[in-house]
Amino acid sequence: MNGHCYTKEQDEFIRNNYTHPISNCVMRFNQKFGTDISYAAIKSHAKKKLKLKSNFRAWTPVYEKRITELLECNSYKRATELFNGEFGTSFSQKKVETYCTKNGIYRGRSKLLNAVDDIIAKNYTDKTYSEIKELIYRQTGKTYNDYTAVCVRANNMGLHRKHRVWNTKDNRHIMGEEVTFSEFVRFIGNRWHRLPDEQLKKVALQVVRLQSITEGEIK
Repeated sequence: MNGHCYTKEQDEFIRNNYTHPISNCVMRFNQKFGTDISYAAIKSHAKKKLKLKSNFRAWTPVYEKRITELLECNSYKRATELFNGEFGTSFSQKKVETYCTKNGIYRGRSKLLNAVDDIIAKNYTDKTYSEIKELIYRQTGKTYNDYTAVCVRANNMGLHRKHRVWNTKDNRHIMGEEVTFSEFVRFIGNRWHRLPDEQLKKVALQVVRLQSITEGEIK
């Protein structure tokens, strides 16, 4: 209903009922006055003409963490009830479901993330983040587009890996063969020196050299 001319009584009704969820105010307004004014229209009128603000509470990291935990063993309806009781909010079940859907929060997510964290904690000292990413996928089915996401999650857990500061004076020999600094860094940085078979190490060194050559040609 466009161009509605609000009466003083209607303005006063909105002032007294403009609380979150706003949809309740809209529904009661239309029932009382026999109108069919949209949610957007009433919200716009309340904000621009009446200068009102709802008691809406934005989601915080604490809220997100807690709703994730509650959804681990509760339905959306029950999780919403527990959440509102704990934080004094008045979120509707639909509001909670919409937020969770948009932000990748779903029932059972907490259990999955705990499994991911456990994998990271057990492997971050002796495996690359790329290797851990693949391990997470194999064991949980969760995919990360980039290994840096695993690195960030490890850092958030307080698991900070010591970074090697490479020195140009490092002994640059692999299996008795002198290599360039770039080849040496690639070989050690990718942990190919941990391969158990000497023949595999020779293949790894060839791969490293091809990478160096290719990178040089691209530049």
